[in-house]
Amino acid sequence: MRPVDKGDAPKQYSDYKKARNDLAGRIGWYCSYCEMPVKNMIEVEHVVPIKNGGAELDWENFLLSCKYCNTLKSDRNTSRNGYFWSDKDNTFLAFTYQSAIIKANGQLNSSQVRIAQSTIDLMGLDRYPGGSNKPTNADTRWISRHESWSVANTSLADWNSSPSESMRRQIGRTASGTGHFSIWMEVFKNEPEVRKELISSFTGICRNCFNAEGNPIPRPNGDL
Repeated sequence: MRPVDKGDAPKQYSDYKKARNDLAGRIGWYCSYCEMPVKNMIEVEHVVPIKNGGAELDWENFLLSCKYCNTLKSDRNTSRNGYFWSDKDNTFLAFTYQSAIIKANGQLNSSQVRIAQSTIDLMGLDRYPGGSNKPTNADTRWISRHESWSVANTSLADWNSSPSESMRRQIGRTASGTGHFSIWMEVFKNEPEVRKELISSFTGICRNCFNAEGNPIPRPNGDL
C-alpha cells in the first residue's frame, strides 16, 4: 500500500465530493488502498466513517478509493485504531506482494502483523481466485494487480538488457500509468536507481518513508 502525503487542506469544503480533484492532485488518481489506477469513478472516502463519528468535511479524514474498496470497507471501522493508513503510516512496510496475492508482512512483530491483516480484511485486499476469499465477478482488483505484475516483470527484463537513464525514466512513466506502486517496488527490489525513479514518478508518495537508496523506513510519527 502506497504511503502518501496529502499535505494541508487547500480549502474548506461544503461538500466532501468536491475534494476529489484536490486529493487526486496531491496523491494521484489511485485507490489509496488497493493502488489500482482510477480516473473516472474514484471516490472520496472517509477514513473514519461518518456513521461512526468521522468528520464529513475534514481533509484529514479523506482518502481516495475505488468502488470496490469503499464498498467493502463501508462503515465497519469505528476509528483509525487497529489499522494501518496510507496517510499516517509507511504502509509499504505492512504487506508483501506476489503477483495478485497480498499478505501481511511476516517480518513485522506480532502486533503489527495483526494490524496489517486487519487492514487487508477491512478492504478485502486478499481476494483472488483460488484463495480463501474469492472475488466477485465485479471485483477486478486482482486482475489489475496481476497485469501490473506482468508488465513490471517485462520492464525488469528490459532494464536488465539496457540499464540506461532513458530506460529508467520510461519505466517510471509506465509504472505511474499502470498503478500498483508496491508491486513495481517489489519487482525492482534489487534495483535502487529504478526504485528511486518510481518514488519520484508516482504523485504524492511520502518521501519521508524511504531513504536515499529508495529503501523503506518507518514513517515519522506513524505506527509503522
